Amino acid sequence: MFYLCVALLFTLSPWTVKADQCPICLAYFHGRSVAPVVVKTQCCGQRFDLDCISKCFVDQPIGSRRCAMCRQDPMPVVNQNTSESHPDTFFPDHTFYRACLNEDLDQVERSLAEGVNVNAVMTYDFTALMLASIDGHMKVVERLIGAGADVNAARTEDGATPLFIAAQENNTDCMKALIEAKADLNARAKDGSTPLHIAAANGNTASIKLLINAGADINIQTEAGVSPLFIAAQENSTDCLKALIEAKADLNAPTEDGANPLYIAVQENNTECVKLLINAGADLNARAKDGATPLLIAAQENNTESMKLLINAGANLNTRTKDGTTALFIAALKGNTDSVEILINAGADLNSRYKDGATPLFAAALKGNTDCVQLLIIVGADVNAALPNGATPLSIATEMGNTDCVEALTGAE
Repeated sequence: MFYLCVALLFTLSPWTVKADQCPICLAYFHGRSVAPVVVKTQCCGQRFDLDCISKCFVDQPIGSRRCAMCRQDPMPVVNQNTSESHPDTFFPDHTFYRACLNEDLDQVERSLAEGVNVNAVMTYDFTALMLASIDGHMKVVERLIGAGADVNAARTEDGATPLFIAAQENNTDCMKALIEAKADLNARAKDGSTPLHIAAANGNTASIKLLINAGADINIQTEAGVSPLFIAAQENSTDCLKALIEAKADLNAPTEDGANPLYIAVQENNTECVKLLINAGADLNARAKDGATPLLIAAQENNTESMKLLINAGANLNTRTKDGTTALFIAALKGNTDSVEILINAGADLNSRYKDGATPLFAAALKGNTDCVQLLIIVGADVNAALPNGATPLSIATEMGNTDCVEALTGAE
């Protein structure tokens, strides 16, 4: 669309444009009002929308920019409302950005000598320092910092700073330079995450260690209550998890939902992370807001290796959620036969009651999970346990048309 705008612009005659209207806006919007910030050029005195003229200049190197109307040097442009003067360095120069991204130090030096604004932003709110940090262009990063680049400038879109970007890409040399230049170790993005969070999310152990040693807050949480340790456990970043555990990160810091790092490691079936957290002393029976424990989540997801680890470490087999759900109940409801067998063998309560009075056998019969029904019957689950309305596992199985369960229950009576 922009190219269409410029093409149309060059077909306009300067004598047909009103003095208080931007010809770029006129060309693109066909005269529709756009309420621009009006600036006036020094060349022919034409008034433009500041955003529009900036777009025209963005692909033209500093010193080569020309007025879209008279093709003369337009700089500086002056804000008609505030009389603020915008020199050439106000506008982003893609030549400079490309040099930073491609590690063209010679061009970087030329642009700086020409007076380029080292902190100007380009598309997606990237600064030159951010671009250099992506691929770890250390010499460019150092030169930009020396030229006064803002090490804590944040992108409008997500709030990421150069240190975020370097940590994401595991560019530790750039991180060191940024940290030495007083980059904020705990700068928060819009979701409350920090460079330590982004390093953990990407499994960048070297970045994690560097940030920890520099003094980053290891227990800082996002808006949702997520800690770096939680992210490492979630993403199965075992080396990052080890580094954070060794730094004495809080093993049980809960999210806003009450889930802790062990809970998420179990949910994601990250067995090595589960082992690390258990061995470090994580709370085996910590509850989420609904009362669920790591063992209950393991039973729900049929993550049998995590279940065995939790049970062997002493997790409570019969802890209930707020609605009375136990690990055995949810395993029977889901038809997770392996989990049911593990819990039975560990000594879980066969006849624990859900809030409406249902037992694990009810749950299995309701869902037609015949293998679970048979297992529970064999070990002595009460086949005649009744709800307050008189319903039994057999009547529930009959009502639901689960004939195999009906046969198993009939034979047990």
